[in-house]
Amino acid sequence: MRIAASPQAEAIVRKVAAEGREDLVMVLGTGCCDSTAPFLYDRYFPEPDAVSVGEVAGVPVFAHRWLADLYRDSDGLEVDVDEGVPNDSFSLESEYDCRFTLRVAGS
Repeated sequence: MRIAASPQAEAIVRKVAAEGREDLVMVLGTGCCDSTAPFLYDRYFPEPDAVSVGEVAGVPVFAHRWLADLYRDSDGLEVDVDEGVPNDSFSLESEYDCRFTLRVAGS
């Protein structure tokens, strides 16, 4: 699995980091309601079946093995941002009135 990020996603990750959050980790595939949505956490330990799939603005990105296997032969996925959308996520970017989203690369 290859992971990329839009410039907007990288900017939000850097903004969260600049606010003093430490040990940031982005995780794909952990949401009970959001399925494969990217989640940005601080001081989070990925589950045992998570594998490293890349970085966004220097922050490691992990995905559950089933998700990494599903996109093993694809062109990859891109972390992007939807802005101005209401959300009740525990992901750290929600403090900035935006939400990370996962897209097939090039779409």
